[in-house]
Amino acid sequence: MLDLDMTPYAAFVWPAWGVSALVLIVLTIRAVVASRKWKRELARLEADQGTHPEAADTNRPQAARSAIGPKETGLRP
Repeated sequence: MLDLDMTPYAAFVWPAWGVSALVLIVLTIRAVVASRKWKRELARLEADQGTHPEAADTNRPQAARSAIGPKETGLRP
C-alpha cells in the first residue's frame, strides 16, 4: 500500500509538493494563454495579408537593405 506517513519531514515535503504542483499548473495555464494569443495574432496577420498583398511580396527589395549600401564582393576596381 502507499505509505504517506512522513512524520518528521511532512512539514517540509508537503508544502514543497504543493508549491511544485502550483508552479506546474501556472506554467501550463501561461503556455495555453500564450498559444491562444499567438494563434489569434497569426490569424490577424494572415487576414491582413489578403488585404495588403504587397506585404507578402518577397521579391521586392527591402528598404533596410538599401540603407546598408552596396554589397562587398571582395574585388577591388
